[in-house]
Amino acid sequence: MMKKDAFDLWWAWVEKPPYSTMKISAEIHDAVMALPPQKRRDRAKVNEAVREGVRLGPLRPAGF
Repeated sequence: MMKKDAFDLWWAWVEKPPYSTMKISAEIHDAVMALPPQKRRDRAKVNEAVREGVRLGPLRPAGF
C-alpha cells in the first residue's frame, strides 16, 4: 500500500462528498490555503508548502 502525501490528502478532502465527515489536519489546510489557487494543483508545491509549514509551526494560535 502506498502512503498518501499531503497533495493526495488535500485533494481527497477537497473532492469528498458533501455528507462526508472526512477531515484533514490544520497544518495541511493552512499551508495549502496560503498558496495561490493555481498552485494548489501542483503536487510538488503543495507538498513543499506543507513541509515548510510544519517546519515553521502553526500559523494561528491554538484554539482558533
